[in-house]
Amino acid sequence: MKIIEHCYIKTDHNQKQLFSHIEEQFPCTAYLTNFVDHPQHEIPWHWHNEIELVFVKEGSVFVDLGETSFTLKKGQCLFLNTNVLHFMQKASNDACILLTILFDALLVGGCEESIYMKRYIAPLLNCQNLNYIIFSSEIDWQQQCIICFQKAYDFFTQEPKAFLFGIREQLSYFCYHITENCQSAFTSSVSTSTVANHRIKQMLKYIHSQYNQPISLKQLALCANISQRECFRCFQTILHITPIEYITKYRITIAMSLLNNTSDSITEIALCVGFQNPGYFSKIFKKYTGVTPLYYRKTKNISFEKT
Repeated sequence: MKIIEHCYIKTDHNQKQLFSHIEEQFPCTAYLTNFVDHPQHEIPWHWHNEIELVFVKEGSVFVDLGETSFTLKKGQCLFLNTNVLHFMQKASNDACILLTILFDALLVGGCEESIYMKRYIAPLLNCQNLNYIIFSSEIDWQQQCIICFQKAYDFFTQEPKAFLFGIREQLSYFCYHITENCQSAFTSSVSTSTVANHRIKQMLKYIHSQYNQPISLKQLALCANISQRECFRCFQTILHITPIEYITKYRITIAMSLLNNTSDSITEIALCVGFQNPGYFSKIFKKYTGVTPLYYRKTKNISFEKT
């Protein structure tokens, strides 16, 4: 099966990832992401219904899940449960290559009414204490999970006979090892971060549908039915950025895409992403990217500066 290179994330207005699997009847896709070739050296905030497995082939990657962040190193693997809001960025100037598999839980659980789904997969998907797991080769069962990932990915690339069985088998074993070795997580008390994550998704939904219009802190707080102070706190706690900064960066991200993929003028793009003054748009664009919109359109490979 085809490996999708460069994991460019397309999302709906809720920032929920949109993509279709290569084989419609086999809901599983493999990605190869080389951050050196990625325009922004980052995978922006998003979430999806699929389980995501990430293996670091080269370098290291910074992963932010909101209230939790960490750096994955070469040889480590990451399990991300369904609907977990996440962001990834190259962690250093060195090359960074990720191998990723996304798959629908029904691939290993069968239908919604199957005994596998009810007894094993559904409890895993609904366990808020298992939003993520980091796997290292130093721990026996985690090393087995890494081997399962590598075998599944190899099935994608090599396509031996009946390889679809092999992919499903290895992903089933991956879930088996989690269920077998993380029993305590299913009975532990749940984190209080669930409410904050729900609120931030509501506010992201509003921003991503209204970014071309003026957005006030009051409007943003109202869409999540919270105070302006709580709105500010949610953004700082989950995304580590102020609401206004996030809105601005999102507008610049959209502008970068339009500069890459359309022939619209700088003025047209500025208006399209919510800047009424093209001169001010160019100033803010340069602040976030280090170059003017015109220069970016010519080069098309400038990353955000860290500020």
